Amino acid sequence: MSAFDRVLENARSTTRRVVLPEATDERILRAAVSVQQSRAADPVLLGNAAELHEKAGALQLSLDGITIVDPGSAARRPDYLQALVKKREHRGMTPEKAEIALQDLTTFACMMVSEDDADACVAGAITPTADVVRNAMRYVGKRPDQALVSSCFIMLLTPAHPVSDVMVIGDCALVIDPDEEQLAGIAAATGDTAQQLLQMTPEVAMLSFSTLGSARHAAVSKVSQATSRLREMRSHWRIVGEVQLDAAVIPEILVKKAPDLATQSPCNVLIFPTLDAGNIGYKLIERFGGAQAIGPILQGLNKPVNDLSRGCSTDDVINIIAVSAAQVRSNH
Repeated sequence: MSAFDRVLENARSTTRRVVLPEATDERILRAAVSVQQSRAADPVLLGNAAELHEKAGALQLSLDGITIVDPGSAARRPDYLQALVKKREHRGMTPEKAEIALQDLTTFACMMVSEDDADACVAGAITPTADVVRNAMRYVGKRPDQALVSSCFIMLLTPAHPVSDVMVIGDCALVIDPDEEQLAGIAAATGDTAQQLLQMTPEVAMLSFSTLGSARHAAVSKVSQATSRLREMRSHWRIVGEVQLDAAVIPEILVKKAPDLATQSPCNVLIFPTLDAGNIGYKLIERFGGAQAIGPILQGLNKPVNDLSRGCSTDDVINIIAVSAAQVRSNH
């Protein structure tokens, strides 16, 4: 069984309601039908039922058995309005403003999650990441035990990669220039995701252009200090840093550069020092290395809300729905 098969197994073990606010998109409709059939999740589509059934029919899809909620006439809409005002009244939210806010389908979906009418939300196929994250932060909220919300990607690898099967990498989508405390928090959250979703034992590399002081710069010091902080936070993990990428994933190189940190295993969790590096890095792994990128997976929220790339495929949507359902189980 591959690491990602374990995610699918977790998702199927308890069917979770995943709300999909972009239901008019063909990729979302196809993914909803697929995850319902595989029992990876119980999809909830937002929109007008007649219009969605008509669109599905044109695609030769059946939405029979799939829950459709029309935000304009939903029975729970008054409750969402009241809850939204309560959440944001310190920011000037009024009933009139809440009515306007709930016209945004991602906002409506996040309120469904917040009010326990859905277990998770997946959006981003036609909505910018900033809007998805903003709604998640405002209406679902950050977990009290987390200093920040960050992101990671699950990278499904080809057999040619030095790391077998899968890597988890972060942050590639959210935190632009983390300080050492934030970087340690991102690393802890990403290792936790690897452990909880994939049942992996985290072996974390704190990436830099330096290995154990081979270069001197403020950027190197940041990663070195974050490494020390992470060792305090997760003392039972193997943590390698600061370290260059080749040494992190090829044990023979690490033996030469940092023999005291070397084992026979490549690191399976890679933490990039900035969003520049992380975003470029995951796309290099995906586009040149042939890996499949699943994510970004948001970490640190009270309940799962996950983002899609606007260039996503139907398979990408299916995978992130399964991850969201598995996250629900992991958070319980």
